[in-house]
Amino acid sequence: MKLLAKVAGSALAVVLLVTVMSAPATAVETAGTEHPQPHIMPGLVTVVFEDDVNLTSLRADFGRANFAMPSLDAILDDYQVTSARAVFNDTERPDKSSGVADFTRFYELKFPEDVDLNAFIKDLMSNPNVRLAEPVWALPLEIDPNDPNWTNQYWVSSLNMNLRGAWDLETGSDQIIIGLVDSGVGYRHPDLEDNIWVNPGEDLDGDGVVYDPDDLNGVDDDGNGVVDDLIGYDFFTGFSGISPHPQEDGSGADTDPIDFSGHGTHCAGIAAASTNNNINVAGMAGGWYGGHRSFGGIRIMCLRVGGTATDGNGYVNSNNCGTAIQYAARNGAKIVSCSWGSSSTATMQAAMTLCDSAGVTVTHAAGNDNCNCPDYMDFDPPSGTFDVLSVASVNSADIKAGSSNYGVWVDVSAFGEGIVSTYTFGASHTNTVANLSGTSMAAPMVAGLAGLIRSAMPSLTKLQVDSLIENTADDIYAVNPSYDQLLGSGRIDAFQALQGLANAKFEADVTEGDAPLTVNFSDLSPYSPSAWDWTFGTGDVSTDQNPTYVYNEAGIYDVSLIVDDSASIGPGEEYLKNYIWVRADTVRGDSIVASKGSKVEIPYYLNNTSLIDEIQFNFDMTNSMGITFDSFSIEGLRTEYFDYVQANVTVANQLYGILFRSSPSGGSQYLPIDTGAIIKLHFNVSPIASSGVLVLDTLKLGSKECRFTSVWGDFYPVNIPGKIVIPSCGRGDFNCDGDIAIDDLVSIVNYMFNGGPAPDPFYIADVDGSGGIPDIADLVYLVNYMFNSGPPPPA
Repeated sequence: MKLLAKVAGSALAVVLLVTVMSAPATAVETAGTEHPQPHIMPGLVTVVFEDDVNLTSLRADFGRANFAMPSLDAILDDYQVTSARAVFNDTERPDKSSGVADFTRFYELKFPEDVDLNAFIKDLMSNPNVRLAEPVWALPLEIDPNDPNWTNQYWVSSLNMNLRGAWDLETGSDQIIIGLVDSGVGYRHPDLEDNIWVNPGEDLDGDGVVYDPDDLNGVDDDGNGVVDDLIGYDFFTGFSGISPHPQEDGSGADTDPIDFSGHGTHCAGIAAASTNNNINVAGMAGGWYGGHRSFGGIRIMCLRVGGTATDGNGYVNSNNCGTAIQYAARNGAKIVSCSWGSSSTATMQAAMTLCDSAGVTVTHAAGNDNCNCPDYMDFDPPSGTFDVLSVASVNSADIKAGSSNYGVWVDVSAFGEGIVSTYTFGASHTNTVANLSGTSMAAPMVAGLAGLIRSAMPSLTKLQVDSLIENTADDIYAVNPSYDQLLGSGRIDAFQALQGLANAKFEADVTEGDAPLTVNFSDLSPYSPSAWDWTFGTGDVSTDQNPTYVYNEAGIYDVSLIVDDSASIGPGEEYLKNYIWVRADTVRGDSIVASKGSKVEIPYYLNNTSLIDEIQFNFDMTNSMGITFDSFSIEGLRTEYFDYVQANVTVANQLYGILFRSSPSGGSQYLPIDTGAIIKLHFNVSPIASSGVLVLDTLKLGSKECRFTSVWGDFYPVNIPGKIVIPSCGRGDFNCDGDIAIDDLVSIVNYMFNGGPAPDPFYIADVDGSGGIPDIADLVYLVNYMFNSGPPPPA
């Protein structure tokens, strides 16, 4: 299982590090050692226990492992077994009739590296409790958009494969997951990050952020047996007999599947780098960013199973590969890409059988030894228990790559020479692009095509997808006469694979706005379907070709369209996640009555219907009344854990801006969906202030917009301004003549009891300043003041 990337010259890790660092912004040719061969790791053995063995009795005392089975424990003691580790994350045994392996039976035993491995395996196989014992292997790794480097990607512009024609039909759907089983993935690479799979069961705050530290809580939230698998998992448990490179993580399985060597990142970019995002390169099924229809591509599940060793070569751990493949099949991947050589191991056979039963297309690099030398993964086994697409490599002229393996066991060929794609390297995870060659590059290209087909028609079976890829390939034997029928059915043709498939496409005239939001949907399906089934994310459906739908409630809505085309092998489907954003957000300021010479505060209340992580709060207080802004506070409010920066935007006009940013140290990265005060503004009212009304508006102010940023994007909530009122007449002065007299008392009585005219401004009838509507208490207060030496009405 080689990291099947062809490199020429000196050590892969060292030369890539030096070359890429010297020119990090450009594609680089890479060099490396002769292809390493698979080798057995000393000190490790995989066993599969018989069905009647009680594995709950496993113990590890005093540096020895035992299972409370005397005959087996005697062997483990003889060979100084120090630990036994379950290979798979399973606790339940399947029904035997299901055909799925019992993953609970697989264990990895660890013992001193100088112990005779062959003798140990022989003794284990003679024990009645053991069904199978085998070595653990280190398997070598095989290696018109606006994206700046796409013109260096001949396979994108090639008329032979016609990928750009295929993109007219399908660019990739974020509903389709590809399990990238490799050296990890540089998931922070700017050309990959938007297409990284985020595990919804572990995304605690629902923000979709890639490898979000806020979601790391040490709990298996989705109950799949893996803790904090936010974007996949680092299953790599290390090597034996050779050490991981000191700059790479070889300390054991963990939550972070970051790539150190670049191989996995390169493969991920071939399959699903973001396309048309004006960054680096294009991917086979990377979606289409920018423009009127902007959608993400297939999602990359990051699964690390190896890396670079101290000999400078890349390897994967065979047991870790089996675990990762099983994880991918169990967690929604419909495609698995394997760019490494292989050796027949029980763990991978069990995982591949599960992929077959789960309908997962598996692509596998044929190898870079220029020989007719298959391994078990390249054959459809006689038992028919699993099937993979074995991929050979050709150059831009469709001629077999010099290093590519070949044989009747190859299923299909793809471009693999001089492939420019995403790359990352070193402990600093420097992101760039690189030019690599090998069947490692051809395998994810086929996986990307499987992603396009799955995106167009998710209901297709594995057999249908695999058959489409093989049966629509172009015959290349005229230019490969020495390899007749040894390069599979030919070189993949993306357009031919997609042409004629039912293909659902649609768009909406608006995708966000305030409730109620009227949305007009348009069917864009290319092959004139005869029936349409729409879902709008609310439970409502439609069979109209171009429906109009009104969203009355705030929320984020998925929309789907399934079209029927009798000429196709099945329905075409498009699912757009989080497509319609309906808001009901408001920012409301209080209105207060201020007396001259006083200090006042005005709270602003936010009703938000999505999570907020940044607020650009601006307010305009242009006035000649003698009111000045003093300060603001958030203590005790919904935003009290936010960081903030205060800026006086324009002094002359008294336009102010305050920027809030969420602070994870406060216990939550986002402002939750709720209603309540987010800021209090403090003002000074001059003793000689003019009477009138100051409106504190939070309108857009040129380049300083009052903007709220949610997990779904920027928006501008409905604004209800706050007001500071400096009265021109005091409380109780009903006729506003500057004096409280009997006529004011009569006017208030007439208003309260005889239907007389209302006071203007209204607050003057609130004689006691209680803030309520005028009542008997106000009348009593006024009488006491006028006739019983009571206190004057408050300002």
